[in-house]
Amino acid sequence: MAFKEILKYKLTKVTMRTSVVGIIVVILFRWAKPELAWFIPGAVVAVMGEALRLWAAGHLRKNKELTTTGPYAHVKNPLYIGTLLITLGYSAMAKNIYIMIAGFAWFFIYYAPYKKIQENEKLVSSFGEGWKEYDKAVPDYIPRLSAYPGKGENRWSYAVAKENSEHETAVGVFIGIMALVYILLH
Repeated sequence: MAFKEILKYKLTKVTMRTSVVGIIVVILFRWAKPELAWFIPGAVVAVMGEALRLWAAGHLRKNKELTTTGPYAHVKNPLYIGTLLITLGYSAMAKNIYIMIAGFAWFFIYYAPYKKIQENEKLVSSFGEGWKEYDKAVPDYIPRLSAYPGKGENRWSYAVAKENSEHETAVGVFIGIMALVYILLH
């Protein structure tokens, strides 16, 4: 792929949401005051968040079928939970309580309700009664202990995670952690 094609592809991924995330990341790094006691637990939480996102993305067959395997057998929104964990982990690594509070507020006041409304309509129209049954049986954010009884047969696939661009998120999370390591050490 030529440089122009790659640049054009990457620019199509720039949205209002990614722009806001970029601004928050700049603020986070600008005011980061990492300390080892905060950094290590924060890094663990961020890595757990990305691991959850990778697990979920490897099961998610967007717009093709109702995903009820992997983490989706226990909770409806594992990608969102992973994003929240990454946000909290970065906030802890940077020892920035303001970003942590803003992250919580943004997630629960804006992001989660907006996504619920936006995606629910799409899922009802795509999967009908199957979605409605799943929606009633599986919680949004607090995982159920037993797997959803109607869970499918799909197995995790790196190709599916890559199709969902999660490898790019994982690289971004890793680069962010390394940037905070650099700040910590200097």
